Amino acid sequence: MAGSSQDRSLREELTCAICCELFSEPVMLDCMHHFCKGCIQEYWDSCAHVPSCPQCRRKFPSRAFRTHYLLAGLVEKVRRCGSEEHQQKMQKHLEDALQARQKELENLLQRKRVVQEDICSLTKVSGELNFKIQSEFARLHQILEEEERAVLAELGEKEERSLAQLHRHVGQLEEGMEVLQRGIEHIKLTLSKMEDVSLLEVESLDIRPLVHVEMQPALDLQHYRDSHSGPLQYIFWRQMLRSICPAPAPLTFDPESAHPNLVFSRDLTAVTERNQAQPVPVSPRRFRQCVNVLGSQAFDSGRHYWEVWVGSKTKWDLGVAAETVDRAAKVKLCPENGYWTLRLRNRTEYWATATPWVRLTPRQPPRKVGVFLDCQEGTVTFFDAGNMSHLFTFHQVSAERYCPFFSTCFSDGRANVEPMRLCHLAL
Repeated sequence: MAGSSQDRSLREELTCAICCELFSEPVMLDCMHHFCKGCIQEYWDSCAHVPSCPQCRRKFPSRAFRTHYLLAGLVEKVRRCGSEEHQQKMQKHLEDALQARQKELENLLQRKRVVQEDICSLTKVSGELNFKIQSEFARLHQILEEEERAVLAELGEKEERSLAQLHRHVGQLEEGMEVLQRGIEHIKLTLSKMEDVSLLEVESLDIRPLVHVEMQPALDLQHYRDSHSGPLQYIFWRQMLRSICPAPAPLTFDPESAHPNLVFSRDLTAVTERNQAQPVPVSPRRFRQCVNVLGSQAFDSGRHYWEVWVGSKTKWDLGVAAETVDRAAKVKLCPENGYWTLRLRNRTEYWATATPWVRLTPRQPPRKVGVFLDCQEGTVTFFDAGNMSHLFTFHQVSAERYCPFFSTCFSDGRANVEPMRLCHLAL
């Protein structure tokens, strides 16, 4: 409504006062009034007297005017805007703009729904994690509290036994003292009556000790203190370790599965790649194309955790493999082929071999990698074992049996010769 009124007002401003139509070749007189060029010329031709302005009647010495190009452009724009073609074009433009805005609004609404779903999911998962973390710490607290009660109970029992023994000794000593005191009083009484006592009575007095109290070993307070002031945190940590599930697995490498170029330490916890193949027995379990090796233990249930020292190696692969992987062929490490692994290339490029591969950016290069296999949940999770920061998790992991998997990669002369080691928890 307001727009229509503004259009009428503009058209009135651009209308010639002579022909009452939109200006055609508008010109401006010295009095600042505007007319169509043809209209003012025709008006002046019809007047025999001196030329003047039809509106303000001002007279001019000559028929002089100036063409108003800006006004002419504005009139042409208004004329075009009033055309049916322009109206249709504007309507199409507005309809397109409306459709675009509605589509954009629907997109924002959809994104809002996704974010709201994320909020609900995050809240739910956070609640589950909160409960899980509290349960884990409650178990640790329970272990510590049970250990504390047991140690304090043992200390209390030992204190009670020692005190009872000491109190018994005190009682024995007090009884002896009473007997001796009575003997002393009797002797004193006899001494006070020496003149009235016969020699036979004096000689009959028994002056030998009347009381025999066994000597008790001296209380060794230092030993008592030392027996309960050892490395308590270490002792309790050993107790807690027995209840950790999963406890770090004391894995070893499986030489029968190893590529012929791999050499192991005597305890089978360190492996290095050599340029030449070693004489090894032929086995269908052996990797033939890549310098890979499996752990000596396979898993089909439960939760398992182990740590691998990679140090400053320039490249490596490690993780979990299905026991049934093809060991004779050179295959891509990916879940479809039965591998759930992390890899390092070119010293700084860390990848999770998912489908597609995922580039990882750890806060610092991990020198020791922790691997957590949960057969029930079907997950394989990797950690920087130095600070236990999360690196990556594979989900929907599925196999009949799982094996720890390792690849030293080739040594490249001396650049990557550092051994890969299995870490056993040292306490």
